Amino acid sequence: MRILIIRSYPSYMDVERNTYNIQEVGLAKALVRKGHICDIVFWTDKEEKNITITVEGYGNVNVFYRHGKTALKNTVYTNCAELFKHYDILQTAEYNQMQSWLLAKQYPKKTIIYHGPYYSHFNKRYNTMCSVFDMFFLKRYLKLGTHFITKSKMAQEFLENKGIKRANIGTVGVGMDTQMLSNSKEVCTEPLFLTMRQDENLKLLYIGRFEKRRNIHFILDVFSKVINKKMNATLYMIGTGDKDYIEDCWKYAESKNIKNHIVYQEKMEQKYLAGVYGLADIFLLPTEYEIFGMVLLEAMYYHSVVLTTLNGGSSTLIDNGKNGFVLTLNNANDWADCIEKISRDKNTAMNICGLASHKIQEGFTWDKLADRFIEQYNKVLQ
Repeated sequence: MRILIIRSYPSYMDVERNTYNIQEVGLAKALVRKGHICDIVFWTDKEEKNITITVEGYGNVNVFYRHGKTALKNTVYTNCAELFKHYDILQTAEYNQMQSWLLAKQYPKKTIIYHGPYYSHFNKRYNTMCSVFDMFFLKRYLKLGTHFITKSKMAQEFLENKGIKRANIGTVGVGMDTQMLSNSKEVCTEPLFLTMRQDENLKLLYIGRFEKRRNIHFILDVFSKVINKKMNATLYMIGTGDKDYIEDCWKYAESKNIKNHIVYQEKMEQKYLAGVYGLADIFLLPTEYEIFGMVLLEAMYYHSVVLTTLNGGSSTLIDNGKNGFVLTLNNANDWADCIEKISRDKNTAMNICGLASHKIQEGFTWDKLADRFIEQYNKVLQ
């Protein structure tokens, strides 16, 4: 099968230098390892070029950087018609992207849309954009019987509520590229990692952007209550963000008298994060909205106990109380109590970590998910 994955967002994905777990690349490599041909189209505002990613022992993934017309976080590739003709499956992203709609219209027998967002009151701008899109364009999907792959159960329900038939939706989730996180050859000398390795306290971890959506103040509230419970704990945080917001977070931490118990590092290469996750006891993600959350996959894979909110990833990955915890944002005491309980019951914590890691290893690496994608592709072709 010849598959082309098309990313229609006007954001530059640097496959030569970026060590982040780029979803399109992880999936493409897995599909090649399954014996298929799989290439990728990425947007660029620089010179158009082609880059080859070698999948050792199996073949290559060709990455085509192409120009496109962009507006409202949409890209339409106007010079890729010949390229599109050479593939059996065209996988594009998000139901309300104009490139997705155009491909579904032009190539209805080989287009499938990989969709992640879902309804959230937090996402007001996206909700408005969807309402406008639905008014003018949704009927075409319904008429054509366009096929969709969703990243979460919440995304599936989002599409079903628009009238898209359940038979035309396959929920597969998101995978992680374990190669991007593994690093057995290089010794990590990052300050945060070295501090963490010597720390005998309970180690709490947050990795991600510092932004209001992620409720950093709430993390600090929870940690304050943990400290007030006389627990020996350290909060480790890795992430960038708006300078003013980060400074505001540190002022808030100082007001809670917990700043001295926090170890912060702005950035760390992806290849070193396996060690950080492995040293953490508990991973915190009190997010308002998360399409999926790669950090959830990573934390669970590397045996951290995850505490998070209801979001795309947790709705698909976490069986509450068994392989992680899904909590609400309205009470920091509940989070602190959960942390205290976990810290006092080592056997239960180990069982949770084991089940969490098993869940990801057996179902949510790209190599495991590739078969589910192929199953959905075959439905389109049939």
